[in-house]
This record gives sequence, structure tokens and C-alpha cells, in this order.
Amino acid sequence: MTIPTVAVAVHDGYYGCGTGAGYANYGFLATLTRVLPPEVRLVVLPLRLVPGSPEHHPHWHRRARKLLRRAMVLPVDNGTGGQDRWGTLENFRALVCSTADSLRELRRSTGPLLVLAFDAPFLGLGTTLPPDLLPHLVLVPRSSARIHAPHDIERIEWERDGLLAAAAGGAHIATISPFLAEHLRNEYRVPPESLATLQDGLVPDDWARLQVATAADLPPFVLAMGRAEPYKGFEDLLDAWEILRHDNVALPRLVLAATSEQPQPTPYQKKLRRKAERLGARISLPTRFTPDTARLLGHRNLLSVVVPSRAEPFGRIPMEAFAAGAAPVITTTQHGLAGQIINGSTGFVSDAGSPPSLAAALRRALSLCPDQRAAMRNRAFQVALRDYDHPAAVRAFLARHAPWLALPSPDDRLRWLNAATPAPRSPVSTVPPVKVPIGRQAPHWTTVQAERRVLVVVHHVTSLLRLLDVLPVFGSDTRIQAVFTWNGSDPFRHGLHPHLDRLGAAVIPWTQAIETEFDLVLAANHGGLTEITDPLIVLPHGAGYTKNSPGNRKPETGNRKPETGNRKPETGNRKPETGNRKPETGLFSGCRRNGSSTTGGRSRRPRCSRTKRSWSG
Repeated sequence: MTIPTVAVAVHDGYYGCGTGAGYANYGFLATLTRVLPPEVRLVVLPLRLVPGSPEHHPHWHRRARKLLRRAMVLPVDNGTGGQDRWGTLENFRALVCSTADSLRELRRSTGPLLVLAFDAPFLGLGTTLPPDLLPHLVLVPRSSARIHAPHDIERIEWERDGLLAAAAGGAHIATISPFLAEHLRNEYRVPPESLATLQDGLVPDDWARLQVATAADLPPFVLAMGRAEPYKGFEDLLDAWEILRHDNVALPRLVLAATSEQPQPTPYQKKLRRKAERLGARISLPTRFTPDTARLLGHRNLLSVVVPSRAEPFGRIPMEAFAAGAAPVITTTQHGLAGQIINGSTGFVSDAGSPPSLAAALRRALSLCPDQRAAMRNRAFQVALRDYDHPAAVRAFLARHAPWLALPSPDDRLRWLNAATPAPRSPVSTVPPVKVPIGRQAPHWTTVQAERRVLVVVHHVTSLLRLLDVLPVFGSDTRIQAVFTWNGSDPFRHGLHPHLDRLGAAVIPWTQAIETEFDLVLAANHGGLTEITDPLIVLPHGAGYTKNSPGNRKPETGNRKPETGNRKPETGNRKPETGNRKPETGLFSGCRRNGSSTTGGRSRRPRCSRTKRSWSG
């Protein structure tokens, strides 16, 4: 009997988890358990680790077994006796041979088949699998020797041979980030037509984990964490800390969690400790990774997260920091970290391997006031919601590369958003973001998809009535979705919300309004509009209102003599105005247009939606 099968090979994330790749692999498997139809068999081929290995984590293993209780588990071996998940190139070769043997045996009982192999130890499968299995194979490198071991020429050649052989045989190579796609094209010459997208991100389990903050009693602190490896740039961070100390910057505690799975500190960890002791600063150096390390991302006294890496194919720590509402995040612009941070908006960037540049970014982060830091946290949380939806990426990938899978409706995957606790928000509003007509779930609920979005900012009833004079121009146009918001800047709000309710208006909280892109913003009051970056028109709501731009002109004294009426007309040869003319006054003196919003130099296209009612959707 042949059974539709999805087989997944992982080197980390089943017997234990000592890397970001392990978390990502577990997240992928968790998504598969949710989306695969019951008639499809899930087979997991984990690299075997024995209980005596320091990389075997009993608690994690029990959790993985519970998750995959309905899956078939076929452990594979790399020749280390179950002691080391990585090893040397010879262990990589042993691993792909063991994996190929298991897949050949599995093929005898499968119908439609999809095989995914995660990370560099499996890249040699392209030269090991028989030709009839290659079209079913997807290799998913999370890094490469070119990035982390550029001196290892033999391993680089082994990886290249495996990737090119797989591509030539009809396999695909999936990329977890735009940087990795470019890297594989340029450095390994992988044909573009063989590349597929499987963007890394966060799954419901990640959100649940990252929303739980540690209860540790800590004073204000800065956090850096990651594997205790030189390429992570932790020495650069200590040098930057020393620069700030010499400049008499008031420094908080630094928690530098350069961790490993070894019971005793590694030589590199000892080197970091000696360097920190010479600085004489308040620096904590935990050496073993525990769940409490990641829970520091949600600590109320966290001032900033630092990722000083010199090599990073994908920045998982910034992504997790965003989801935990931790900001600002400071990163280098190296490899996959480039573009993750909106400089000055969700964090600050620095040059890789440059302690002075890193010190400058730290100085900016430490100078933020509490309100600025809270605004950054809110923006970072919204970025995580928007950009790191891994279940959506997995579903899109499966739809393209395993069309024989009858995937269930995607609505259920969005339920986890209900449980995600927002980051600390502005005191103006503690109302959670709406899901329709413009929320993240809007495409799943709306019947008519709008092409443009209009935000109507109301301050009080008077301004609302003025705006209602112009809003009918949009009322019958199904291409436009209008939503209302109140920013709390005006004290005269009595009767406003009942009036909006009677109109049946779709009202969104101000915090969501300033984080959403709109094609046009309408207001009839200037209050609190400095946070608006989209094209804005301010209408007058009464006689004389907005006649003069606030702050540009002193008020008249009232004793100016009236014109006599005998002023001669202009002769027509008046010289043209120079560029220093004062702003014109009048009806549209409050109108400005900023153009489309951009993030990191890339235009962000609006995602619009509309429901059936004129204003409420």
C-alpha cells in the first residue's frame, strides 16, 4: 500500500535544541502537525543523540515526542555514536549515507512524496540519493561553510557539489531569507530556477514562549545572547562597552549570555570572562543556555537587545525580540541581519566588527526616554506580526511544491493572534487591534477587497461633523475602505464615541492607526497628528480655523489700519518670487503629502480590504 508522505530530516530540534536552527526546525514540525491532512504520513528523520550526550536534552526530547506522537520517527546516524550533532565533514558524509538508506527504504511504501532536509549536514544528499528520489527532495540550508567556515575549502566544495547535483537532478533548494537566496546564487552558483522560498519565522509555540517573561529581579539592563562563538561578535560588544565607559556614559548592567551546551565553560567563554573582568564593569556572563535566557526578552527592565554578529545568515534573535516586545534592538548590517532593523524606528544598526560604530548605536539606545522606548516596542511587535508568520510561509511552500496535499482552511492558524499579548502601548488607548476591516485577519473575513484605505482622525464631535461633509465622496466607491480613529489629544470628546456608534463607523485604536499604512488621512484638527506619516489633509472645522499655520506667525495686535482701497494695481513686470516665500494660508494650508511610506528603502504596498457596509465594513 502506498501512502502520501512528507519526510523531514533534522540535525537539531528533536533530541535537544542548542541552536536557533533547532527552534526553527521544531517550529516547522509543529506547523506540519497542524496542517497535514490525516491521510498524509509524516516521517521525521532526526540525527540520533544518546542520553549521555551533552547535546541530548531530556525535557526537550519528551516535548518533541509528544508533538510527533502520530509521526513515524526514523533516527539517522552520523558516526559519532550519538554524541555530537555536528562533528566533522566525515560525519556529514556518514549522515547523508544513513539518511539516503532510510529514504530508499521509505520510498517502497510511499505514494506522492516530499522530502525536506534541514541545514548544512544534509547538503550532500544530492550526490547520494538515487535519481528517482531527487525530484522529491528539498534542501533547506540555514547557513553554509562560506559564511561560518570560509577557511574550510574541502567542506565548501562538498556543499557546492551536493547543491549542484541536487539541482541538476530536479531537487529544489529552499531559502529562509533573501540574503541566503542571494548567497546561494552568487557563492554556490545554484541556478535561480532551482531556488524556492521558505521564509523563516515564528509559530504559535514561539509566541506563547516569548510572551512569558522571567521573574528574575534585575535592575535596568542590556541583553546580548547567542552561541558562544567568535563570529557572534561578543568581543566587539565588550570593546564598545569600554568605549562608552571611558566617555563617562551612565551604563546599566550588561547581561552577556554567550552560552553553550557544555557543563563547564568553554575556552572562548573563559576568554570573554577575562575580558569582562578587566573592564571592571557590571557584566553578567551566564554560560549555559536555559529557557530563562530567552524569557529575559520580556523583562520589564530590559533597555535594549544587542546582536553584534560578524556572520549571521538569518537574525532569529531580533525576530524573537520583536515578538516579545523588546526594543530597541541593535544589530550589525552583516548578512541576514541587514534590513531586519528599521534604523531609528525599531532599533539601531552598526557596522560589523566595529566597536566604535556599535558604541554609537548603544549610546543612541541608552538615551531614549521611556515613551520613545515604548513606541519602539510597539512598532517592533507589529513588525513581528506582519513579517514573521511562519505557518503562512509553510502553507504557501506546500501549495507550490506538494500540490497533492489537500491543506485545511487557513482560518484556524490565525486563532493564535487572539492569545498574543501586545507590547506596552501608548496611554492613549489600551484597546487591542481590530481584525476587520483592516486587521491582519481581514482577507479571511471580508467579501470585497478594497484597493485603497482612508483613515479618518476625529478629535471631537465638531470635527467629526465637518468630516462627514466630505466623506460621502467615498461612500459608494467599493474600492475604498474608510476607518475612523480617535487619538485622545483633544479634551472635548464628550458624545464622540456614541456618535460614531450611531454612524456604524469602523473604529480602530490609535496605536493600530499609526502602525498601518493608509493612502489618505483626513482630519479637521491639528492635535496629535505628528505621528502620521501618510498623505494628510487637515480641513477647517469652523470659521478661521487653520487660517494660519500654528507657530509660524505672531498674532495680530488688532490695531492695524484698514486698507484705503486706492492701492495701485501691479504693473505686470513684477519679478518672480524667490524660494523663501512664506507658506500660503487658506483652506488647504494644512495639507501635506509625504508620498508612500517606505521601510528600509523598500516601498511597502498597502494591503487593503473592505466589507459590505459603507464605513464599518
